[in-house]
Amino acid sequence: MLSAGPPHVLSQIYLYYYIVQQRRQFTITNLFFPLTFSLLVQTYYSKLLAAMESPQLASNTTTDSISSQLYGTHIKTPANLAMVFKGATSTVYLALYSEHQFIQLSISLATASAELPLLVLRRVEDSYINISQMLHVLVVLNYFSVEQVRAFINNEVISNPQYLPVQNGLIAPLYTDLSLEKLPEVRGVWVPYDKAVSIAVKFDLYKLLRKLFLVDVHDYDKLPKFDTASASSPRVTAKRSPENAPEESPTKKRKPSLAMLPPVSVKPLTHAMLEAALASNPNSPSLIPPVVPDDNNREIVSKVKAQFSEIFKSDGKGSFLYTLEEISTRFAPIFEKCTAANINSLSVLDIPLDLMGRTALHYAATLASANLVSSFIELKLCSPVRGDNNGESALVASIQVTNSMEKGNFSTMLNDWLWPCLWLFDNKHQSILHHLILVGVNNFKSAKFYLSKILEWVISNADKTKNLFSLCEKVINAKENQDGSTALHWAGNNEMKWFVFLLLELNADPEVPNKLGVKPIDFDCVKQVSAIRSKYKQNLSSSQATKLLLEELDADDDSDEFLLLLVQTGVEFLAKLSPFRSVGVLEEIPESASNDNTKQELNSSASHSSKISNSIQELLASTNQEFEKVINAKKAEINNLNNELRDATILTANNRFVIKKVAEKINSIDSLKLQLANVNEKLQMLNSEGANGDNQISTQEDGKEVEVFDADAPFIIQPIYEKLMNNETVEATPELLESLPSVNTLKAQLAAYEELNSNLEKEAECLLDYSALTSKFKKVVSFCTGVNVEEVDDLLDGLLEAVEGQQ
Repeated sequence: MLSAGPPHVLSQIYLYYYIVQQRRQFTITNLFFPLTFSLLVQTYYSKLLAAMESPQLASNTTTDSISSQLYGTHIKTPANLAMVFKGATSTVYLALYSEHQFIQLSISLATASAELPLLVLRRVEDSYINISQMLHVLVVLNYFSVEQVRAFINNEVISNPQYLPVQNGLIAPLYTDLSLEKLPEVRGVWVPYDKAVSIAVKFDLYKLLRKLFLVDVHDYDKLPKFDTASASSPRVTAKRSPENAPEESPTKKRKPSLAMLPPVSVKPLTHAMLEAALASNPNSPSLIPPVVPDDNNREIVSKVKAQFSEIFKSDGKGSFLYTLEEISTRFAPIFEKCTAANINSLSVLDIPLDLMGRTALHYAATLASANLVSSFIELKLCSPVRGDNNGESALVASIQVTNSMEKGNFSTMLNDWLWPCLWLFDNKHQSILHHLILVGVNNFKSAKFYLSKILEWVISNADKTKNLFSLCEKVINAKENQDGSTALHWAGNNEMKWFVFLLLELNADPEVPNKLGVKPIDFDCVKQVSAIRSKYKQNLSSSQATKLLLEELDADDDSDEFLLLLVQTGVEFLAKLSPFRSVGVLEEIPESASNDNTKQELNSSASHSSKISNSIQELLASTNQEFEKVINAKKAEINNLNNELRDATILTANNRFVIKKVAEKINSIDSLKLQLANVNEKLQMLNSEGANGDNQISTQEDGKEVEVFDADAPFIIQPIYEKLMNNETVEATPELLESLPSVNTLKAQLAAYEELNSNLEKEAECLLDYSALTSKFKKVVSFCTGVNVEEVDDLLDGLLEAVEGQQ
């Protein structure tokens, strides 16, 4: 190694070694080496950062941030996935399952605990990818639990309006739920290619799954064939089938898999039953107060509490095991006693279970147990419009904790059972929006999640009694009783910009005063958001304006942007349809009654003197029947139009979201093209300035030998250069030392490099610092327009908005 020779000789070798190493990393033909050493370092990293957004170099999200990607708690902070995946091997095959063609990625992880191999399938016919299998990789590595993965899929896919567009006039969800498929290799939730790529990037899985994403479906026949028989080997079957599983200790809990978890399939309550419960509320618009048990029914009440205590003793962890039939069997004797004693069953069943007056339904909603919520309401054990001592509903109880968010079933519970509570207030006349803001003070993430799911459900609902009409008319500007503040008052007081913006979009009135005379617009937060909103409204189609808006609201996620577009679209449709008050009301279509009995009565009582009268009555009855048929047909048509209107709202929001994303990509591509053109222009200029005969070298291009410019050609020391290029060790031999130029020559070359690098750095600073150029530009505009230099900014802002508004 370099251990002998005088110090100045060693310094020459080190200097040359450093120069050649830098040249090896950033060599570009026809470019001065100093530019390679300085400017191209910046260009290299800028291109690298731009390339990170492409699929081939995706998955650069910090792995330690994975814990914030899934909604849930108790998530282990993962180690660096790059280290885990470093020893992983993956192979792409063609496979055939259930007579369908798939591209299969078989993954082998270098971990002892991993179930090998892991399979991720991509459907050939439509390029849908099984995201359940994708995310199962993180489950195998113990980064997430199966429940957390299921919650993510439920929250971000199944209940997400982005996956529910209209295609060819029909509702066609952009996912396929095969969670109950018998074949294990196909089981899971399938999403489109682009959605799967975004999810893989979000969880740093892209690098591991890159082969699956980059393979062309047209090359399907060229892939090696996978032996599907081996996928159902006894080893895998024993892993999946409980009856073939090895015996375990009774106290040891087996880790669940996606196949082992029970499906979330609860029987929804019919619309008529919920409507009846809401209509029969004598305390509307507040909830029914808690039941005060009769002392004469102590024995029955104690049995009821004992049954509920048995159900809730495990804190809801085994609630999915309680079926509707089992709960019905448990409470059947109590129903029999109530019937025998002529007692209203709700008076002994829907009773408070604690000092707060909370019923079993409150507890079930708090635990996010969809099975229990469904059973309690359908069996009429609890009323869906019953409040506790504070008049708070089961829906309020569910949003005060994160259980339903973590389990991913909030949308299901809201849509099937808890939606009547949206339109009811507590004892202080606080709406669901007031309670969401109270939750957001301590846990903004969960409040934001629940608000988004509620708005998605309301906007996508076709029934006027449960859609945006009711929300804007009954809830948005509702005042609580204490000081008469609306939800906008509370959001502005707590500086919750995201809530303030959404409430303003939903037509919340910023000028309505409370009992103290304070208006929402008096809060600085509301003033700031109003100004931001007004500026954004002037250029809705601009992707840059949307990006700035999200930054101002501290919300930069795609789901946040989509929610904004969904709310804007819903309000826009609401404004268009507001003159037609009946639009959105689902019409009841009664069954046509038969007139056979009427005709028989008329014929039996007919006499010679009343034939004319009977004929007139028959004609009227027949006309009435025909009229009812026409009316029913029109009602059915109105219902269809209402459903189409709801679909059109979602479709419009989805299309606007996609258009904005495409526009952002186009702008990014244009910017990269401009940067590339500037770099090429600079290279050509430097090439033309520095080319001379001593710097020409021969190279091969398209099979032909051509002369190109190389700035380093005169300074290359071939013995050292060739060894460095071949990654060989450079030893200070006498022959090598003799071939080195003098110290003065190397110092002169280094001084030249440093001088050119300094000039390039100054040029780069000038390009990055626009202050001098901006000052000159302002002076030119001031001279041309006659406007003071201080007012040029306002002039240009107005001009820019006017030009963009005409595009």
